[in-house]
Amino acid sequence: MSPWSVLAAAMIAGTAVAAIGQAYPTLAPYIRTDLKLSLAAVGLLNTFIYIGTMLGALPAGWLTDWLGSRTLLIGGSVAAAVLAVAIPLLTHTELVFVPLLMLMGLVVASSTPAGSQAVAQSFPPARRGLVIGLRQMAVPLGGALAAAILPAVANSFGWRWASGVAAVLAVLAAFLVARLYYERIPAKPISRTQAPSLARALSEPNILLVAVAGATLPTGQFVMITYLILFLKEHFGVPELTGAALLTAAQFAGAFSRVFWSWLSDHTGGQRKPWLVLIVTLAALSALMLAWLPLGTPLWVKAIIVTLYGATALGWQGLHFSLLTELSPPGLEGRVVGFGLVFTSIGIASAPPLFGLLVDSSGSYGLGWVIQAAVFGLGAMLLWNVQERKGAEGTEQRAEGSNVKDSPCSRGE
Repeated sequence: MSPWSVLAAAMIAGTAVAAIGQAYPTLAPYIRTDLKLSLAAVGLLNTFIYIGTMLGALPAGWLTDWLGSRTLLIGGSVAAAVLAVAIPLLTHTELVFVPLLMLMGLVVASSTPAGSQAVAQSFPPARRGLVIGLRQMAVPLGGALAAAILPAVANSFGWRWASGVAAVLAVLAAFLVARLYYERIPAKPISRTQAPSLARALSEPNILLVAVAGATLPTGQFVMITYLILFLKEHFGVPELTGAALLTAAQFAGAFSRVFWSWLSDHTGGQRKPWLVLIVTLAALSALMLAWLPLGTPLWVKAIIVTLYGATALGWQGLHFSLLTELSPPGLEGRVVGFGLVFTSIGIASAPPLFGLLVDSSGSYGLGWVIQAAVFGLGAMLLWNVQERKGAEGTEQRAEGSNVKDSPCSRGE
């Protein structure tokens, strides 16, 4: 099987699951009106999804290592579709909405460990940054797909029908993954004599630094997804559909920037950390520009700044998960990535409601964006202290480890 088929399958599944995971924050203006939510409660839409993701991250990593990536990619897409149908049918109060969002988060957790492992085992180390960056491109592509399609559907038919459209996309994704990606030999767990201690791997200082920094990295992305349309409407009077178009542009900028930064790291000695620190620093500067944007700023200037914010605040994932994969011992890639996903989920779950609470209490979106910039600064400081393996050394070690699972996909057949 061609490794490019594996990459396509991982991207398709990741895009569909990300579209559903980001659907409800993207539909926040419509859900807020329907269920009469406060601004802080709007932030909790995202929080409950990623509480579920946080709880499901490590189990998803274990299942990926033991059952194989294909099973998780297909199963996750189907489960996401089922929940995307159940949510509009069953949700009439917040009490019903909350557990369904948490269940959706458990499903969303399956995509990153499964997709990252699938492509990492299917390509040579010299291309690992690029292909994991391409795989992670699925997350903002899913967000862009959600922003491009779902508000328009909700505007005409309501947010419940928009959720149903997202379910159809996930079913289609599951079908395509099943056709594109076959594992002729099921992935097998490493024997106890071969496997390093998971506890020892997760307590390794560099893995811990990268994982903990991951709590800061996605905050700007999900603050943007949840509040950008509201920020532009309430602060500048930008119509909702125009705000959705700017959000779509930011999502696409983030999607393509992930590939660009990952490609650049592959062609500069395979080092991930320096570029990751640079991206996060630029994201902090972009957040400050949003904070200090004056009233009366032309729409085209707003569009440029929002797009720049998307290209930086959303550009970290490929490098972050490449770095975690390369730091992990052979055979523990899924679990180490799952461990990192626990921390990114903490950031995703906590940032939107805290941002909303800050804006509600202060009456200032500007203060919220300044605090967001400070959070990015903390992430850059943590990453600066990571001791990354030298490019050649790291890729050689990962190449040796990739032979642990003898499957057609790992050999590129």
